[in-house]
Amino acid sequence: MPKEFSRQLKEDIIFSTLNVTTKGVISASILTFVLLLIVSLGFAFITNNFGIISLLVVLPMSVTYLVYSYPKFMSQVLKIQTGDEAIKIVLYMVIYLKLHPNFEGAVNFAAAHSKGPLATDIKKAMWDIHAGKYKTVEEALSAYMAKWRVWNEDFVRSVTLLYNVLIEPSEIERENILKKSLNFLLTNTERRMKVYVEDISGPINVLYFLGMLLPVMGIIMFPLISMFLHSSVNPFYLGIGYILVLPLLLLFLVNRIILKRPSAFIIPDISKHPELPPTDKYPLKFFGKTFLIPIVPTAILVSLLVMIYGVVHFVDLYSNLSTASEGLKMELLKKEAEFSLENLAATFSVTFGVAILVYLYFYMKSAPRIGIRNEIKNIEGEFQLGLYSLGNFLSEGYPIEKAIQKSLDEYEKLGLTKSPTFNFFSLLYNKMKNLGTDFSNAVFGKNGIIRIFPSVLIEEIMRILSDASSKSSTLLGNVAKTIGSYLESLNVIEAKIRELLEDIRTSVRLESSFVIPLVCAMVGVLGIFFLNMLRGLSCQLQTIEKSLGVIFLQNAAIGVGSVLNDLVGNFTQVMPMTVLQIIVGIYTVEIISIFSLLLNGIENGFDRTSRDHIIAKNLLSGMLVYAAVSIVALIAFQLLIIKIITQSGGPVAC
Repeated sequence: MPKEFSRQLKEDIIFSTLNVTTKGVISASILTFVLLLIVSLGFAFITNNFGIISLLVVLPMSVTYLVYSYPKFMSQVLKIQTGDEAIKIVLYMVIYLKLHPNFEGAVNFAAAHSKGPLATDIKKAMWDIHAGKYKTVEEALSAYMAKWRVWNEDFVRSVTLLYNVLIEPSEIERENILKKSLNFLLTNTERRMKVYVEDISGPINVLYFLGMLLPVMGIIMFPLISMFLHSSVNPFYLGIGYILVLPLLLLFLVNRIILKRPSAFIIPDISKHPELPPTDKYPLKFFGKTFLIPIVPTAILVSLLVMIYGVVHFVDLYSNLSTASEGLKMELLKKEAEFSLENLAATFSVTFGVAILVYLYFYMKSAPRIGIRNEIKNIEGEFQLGLYSLGNFLSEGYPIEKAIQKSLDEYEKLGLTKSPTFNFFSLLYNKMKNLGTDFSNAVFGKNGIIRIFPSVLIEEIMRILSDASSKSSTLLGNVAKTIGSYLESLNVIEAKIRELLEDIRTSVRLESSFVIPLVCAMVGVLGIFFLNMLRGLSCQLQTIEKSLGVIFLQNAAIGVGSVLNDLVGNFTQVMPMTVLQIIVGIYTVEIISIFSLLLNGIENGFDRTSRDHIIAKNLLSGMLVYAAVSIVALIAFQLLIIKIITQSGGPVAC
């Protein structure tokens, strides 16, 4: 193996934190290729079909590439995740240093209350200090900075700035350093996001072409290809291309776009919420009781129940076509191309069975979590206002209980009583007043309010305020206002970044929820329309053949025969139009899900809760649009065909 490839693979393994070696990855790749090649050759000897052989040749190379490139993929994922984590770590360090001028304590505090590869490395560095490997925090962190610089160079620079806090004698200069370290990270995040927005416009246009324009042209050509080129192109492989190959290609491109996205927001951590169900269970409330239902079996069962009618229909169709004569096969295919309730029910049964499977899976995973996630996001987004208000009253010398009461009065005057922050401080005030407990116990005690508001960010802020509550009200007020200022900086940058992404988000959201299902429905119906038009033309040509035969050839042994009919193809070779509708329907489900994944990646990064929610939401609205447009278009085109054939003087059916 070339040294350059070996060096790059070694770096990818280090930065992916995978517990593998370079030789292990190479060995696994070779073993995967050999095993799949043996299996592929075995199947290739069984079949003489060129299409299947081509797929079998591509399969070993594709899977081998995935195995070999997995460390690189994971290193890119971690690079994105460290951006979200870096903002949180620097924020925690800045807040801690504002109250305690102890750099080691700030590092420990940030690492203890963060999750991710950066926090893991920081914990290792602190352990190395206790083990005697390094003498100072700066020395221990420096050992990891080469690695962190690859993940997030701005994080390294921000931490380096914080070193100067301890040697700066001026309080004003220390405050400037703290603000500068956080603002430096946030400003560069905004700058990188601007570059990202400019860079992804091209790849998104490619997605539109591959996901919409190419399928539009292909599906319209389906009937023509299956009639005129049936000996060269098997429609079965065109279906595989749409249902399997094209979606996988789009998914690969979407992942590439998402992986290039700079981290910008702190993803709400809902893991500590007391009402959070297991990830594979859905809480169903029935007669006042809550039952935990397994998500995957439930989604599969409901999907199969919906698909029963369609599956029976197509099994019966396949059985009849495989044994039918040419004449009977022609009649069966004509029947499948008609607009009827039977055909509509069969196609919608399978299509919506697949859609329900995907929808239920993502809906049942996200439904119990999205409300909790949004609640935490909302309170984190406006918490700085409450801290400012509380800090102002504390700075005036009010004790903390009185300051909270004053803040609540201010919220009431402004008409903000429905605010989650008002609810938070109201519960806190009632705990302290009615139970006679102190600030710390009211928040973190056995029945503390942090159980009701399980935000990791707010928990750490309240923990810092709790530590400062034993000191003077003035100091506590300054700390509260400082934290509020830092949170406001986060919110300002987040608002700017969302503004940068707004045009792209709006476009992708419209595509995934409306344009894609609309276009797919129209394209599927157009395929049926063209086939029926050709069928009508064939009927007219048959009439002309008969007329010419009678007039010119009388009862001669030979005549025009089926020469003119051959010009419009062989209808016995055409793909059943109900099958075409299913291919279009399943592709619609896949493409809506893929574009929804892209939307969430652009908007929220690696937030899985919002990802599941957006896919379920867009799939529901998109499939309703698909069903409505399909039904209306089928009726409209059917009436148009009847009108055209009737006006031409030919039979409606032949």
